[in-house]
Amino acid sequence: MSEKLADKKKQILKTALQLFSTKGISSTSMQEIAEYCGMSKGSLYLHFKSKEELEQSIYLYCEGMIRDSVMQVEQEHLLTPKEQLHKQVEVLLNRLVELREFVVMQLRDQHMGGKKPDLNGCLREKHMHALNWFHNKLVLIYGEDVQPYTMDLTMFVGGMLSGYIRMLMIPGLPLNLRRMAEHLITLLDDVVASTLRSSKEPLIATQIWSHWMEKYMEASGSLRHPLMVTKQMKDRLKDITIDEARRDFALESIQIIEKELLDMEPRKTILIGMMSNLEQIPELSPMSEELKEIYQLYVNSRSDRS
Repeated sequence: MSEKLADKKKQILKTALQLFSTKGISSTSMQEIAEYCGMSKGSLYLHFKSKEELEQSIYLYCEGMIRDSVMQVEQEHLLTPKEQLHKQVEVLLNRLVELREFVVMQLRDQHMGGKKPDLNGCLREKHMHALNWFHNKLVLIYGEDVQPYTMDLTMFVGGMLSGYIRMLMIPGLPLNLRRMAEHLITLLDDVVASTLRSSKEPLIATQIWSHWMEKYMEASGSLRHPLMVTKQMKDRLKDITIDEARRDFALESIQIIEKELLDMEPRKTILIGMMSNLEQIPELSPMSEELKEIYQLYVNSRSDRS
């Protein structure tokens, strides 16, 4: 996809998102979107075959924007795993506040009988990978003893976040997002301590959770988020003995890859060039191969949604 075409699609998505946030999906026509974008309705349909496809692309764009923002925090090496989680909760809430008008309008449309886009297959896979990531994060923060209870704790955190999100949708309600994140982490600490102290059987048995995740991950592939791989690559560069010029060369290539992957329309030519650079660093070889596999699927999935 050319950079010009990618920019046009980005303009359409941002314009449609603003209109949907202001008027709702059902009250916004493709003709209106085209006029705001300065193009004909026919040209708009060259980019999106239907209003439903455009709506689905916006949902996936918002989901990707939130996910990427959360995963960027993994790059902050000076933070402990718990501090990272605290900041990730705050980032998540901030992103949802930015999208509040859009979410409220979608809820109103659905209440009025509007259709919700069919995203079940696509989002289910992302949800499963998020559960696996959160499981690993809990073990990293609280130790191996928490392993049997990670699904119970995930349900607790998910329920709290759902309540927070409902509060965020109330217009004019004064909320301190940093305090909300602190509150959640403090409660999580208390629940973990109480759970480990009581040593009761988990609500969802370990073997059920493990079998479920193993079966699903085998079916869908256990690919990591690309930013997790680039973080590992940067950590590896700190540990190995390598010429300073080659280290800087590799770091610059990794940073460019990260910037592209966080864009709505990553440029394949740039990614290919930077991956070619990293292939010249044998010490990064296994991670480079993994990253290549991930980014190809990542870019293709974004192309499919746009």
